Amino acid sequence: MRPIPRTPALLTLFALLVVLLPVTASAAGPATNEATASAKAAPPASPEEDATAIWSERVDCTLFSPAEVQGYRISCAGGSFFDARISDCCIPGDHWQLKVKAYDANPNTGVTTSPGGVIAYGVPARAYNYGGTAYNAGITLYAECTYLHGVNVFGASSYVAFSSDGVCTVTRDPVRARIDRTP
Repeated sequence: MRPIPRTPALLTLFALLVVLLPVTASAAGPATNEATASAKAAPPASPEEDATAIWSERVDCTLFSPAEVQGYRISCAGGSFFDARISDCCIPGDHWQLKVKAYDANPNTGVTTSPGGVIAYGVPARAYNYGGTAYNAGITLYAECTYLHGVNVFGASSYVAFSSDGVCTVTRDPVRARIDRTP
């Protein structure tokens, strides 16, 4: 086999390929799943909210095992309801669960799941304010995000959307390694 002659024109062509090939590859997009990459980079779409909602907040839920639970402590001044929705963040096929429990004179719980598509919110889990307690007329709630099933690739993330006709504050608790057992 004869060696390839190293002429100036051939060396120039090789140098251009070395310089331009990475630029062309990056312009075409990553070699990984583009839907996954764009879902991570895109801000979460806003789900439809109740027309009477005056407050909303978006948070993420990232878990590193199916036996982890992300909790959120929520307190609302006033308001008659609290809605919570969840959407898968990044890999199509993951399903998430979100529970919200109102601690009131008449406790109540709402549960929702994500439908499995990326940035596709499920129906709202709604908790109601039945007048609060003698010490707190607002709504005191606890929400829990858990991974139900899916492609089973961790860390996995979801988007959580909260809204209410009251004004609320959300405090994220540390992720806990436990099976979801909240009624």
